Amino acid sequence: MISVVIAANGQEVALAETLAALVPAAADGFVREVVVAEAGPSRGTRLVADAVGCVIVDGNERAGLEAARSDWVLVMAPGVRLETDWFREAGVMMQRLQRAGERPVAMLFRAAIDDYGWRARTREILLKLSRRRRRRQAVLAPRRALLAEARLGFHALRARAFTGGAGTGS
Repeated sequence: MISVVIAANGQEVALAETLAALVPAAADGFVREVVVAEAGPSRGTRLVADAVGCVIVDGNERAGLEAARSDWVLVMAPGVRLETDWFREAGVMMQRLQRAGERPVAMLFRAAIDDYGWRARTREILLKLSRRRRRRQAVLAPRRALLAEARLGFHALRARAFTGGAGTGS
């Protein structure tokens, strides 16, 4: 149903965390393929991606978008982990948007820090105030619109995109 594009940038531990979090959506058939874009000569990143059956492309995020085969693409940063049932909410919203047929809309996930305490909550607030950071975490949008760098409307999903936390690669 969708393709996932991850620009790994030599972050193999963070990539492994992100790929592990995508397993429920892949098992349900929502994630059709994962494209890992690697701009550098990172052997570790390529080993991780190859071990789980990802498509590996040389280059940046744009090269990954060009290699993706689905009409909808989830662009993620390595180390981001989506909430377990994110794909159910996203699937319903995709159907609504396709029926509406208006201008392309990107879906954003709520930023969350996978940690406890006031410092983590403060970092979450700062993430929510920063559109640029949110874009780098996870965005689900029509592939054609992303490739054309079209002006997109935005819809905030209830599902969260976790980053950071103790013992993570991000």
